Amino acid sequence: MALFLDLDNTLLPSKKAYNYAITQCATDWRERGLGDNFLELYELARKQVKSQLKHHSSNRLRLLCFKLVWEHLRSNDFGKNSENLKNTSQVSQSSQIRFGFQTEDIQEILWMEERYFFHFLQFYAEEKKKLSYEDSLFPLLISLSHEFPIYLTTNETLRTQLLKVQGFLPKGFRFTLITSEEVGFEKPTTEFFQYVIQKAGEDPNDCILLGDNWDDDIIGASSHGISCIHIPDMWGDGNEIKEIHGSEGSMEGNNRVPGANPKNIWRASNIISGLTFAKSWLLERQK
Repeated sequence: MALFLDLDNTLLPSKKAYNYAITQCATDWRERGLGDNFLELYELARKQVKSQLKHHSSNRLRLLCFKLVWEHLRSNDFGKNSENLKNTSQVSQSSQIRFGFQTEDIQEILWMEERYFFHFLQFYAEEKKKLSYEDSLFPLLISLSHEFPIYLTTNETLRTQLLKVQGFLPKGFRFTLITSEEVGFEKPTTEFFQYVIQKAGEDPNDCILLGDNWDDDIIGASSHGISCIHIPDMWGDGNEIKEIHGSEGSMEGNNRVPGANPKNIWRASNIISGLTFAKSWLLERQK
């Protein structure tokens, strides 16, 4: 038996932390005298990175985004300067240095990454003090980790997830962390889930996964013979557990393993009801 848990927006309130960190970075940017257009430049860079590195864990690196932000900033600077140089012999010479940034900009790029993680972890430090975590989620996670092997399965880079887990999850929580960076493939690919199953050394029929993303977590795991609990809202109201039938979600896809039967899927109102149900399910499998 094994319990597979997604991290971001399943165990960690990552969307809120991300929005907070980026908003604070915009303030840092403005206070550094760099202007009021950080969010615009960042969104432009983020879309470019996502498009260029689709299905690769590197597309989640904020450092790549900040590098592009500075490239866009310098490109804008060139645009402004070239207007002043029109009809002069300097235009052709300036056009040769249009792309890239200056050596001293490297310090600023690394500073932006440092500020991003500072704000991100600052949000986590305050968020985890809430009673919903201290009195409910954290004790349950620790208890489960002493009863069953837990594998945290995540589409992210290793360093980023180590920082998140260290900054948020409780002491005494036992787990194995598996990131898409070390696997070389992201969820929901066959390569990712085969790696997870091999790492766990368990029969997929005796494993259950909890996740918020329908395609990456639920369809991906179920197509590889793993039962699943979908948690669309980490702190949704109620304690309902509802079984989902085939008509409510397509099980077709290129990642389905030949011969593997799609497993049971449930939808939980929140992370607590999902984990509680997973515990009962695992105990029943032990009999």
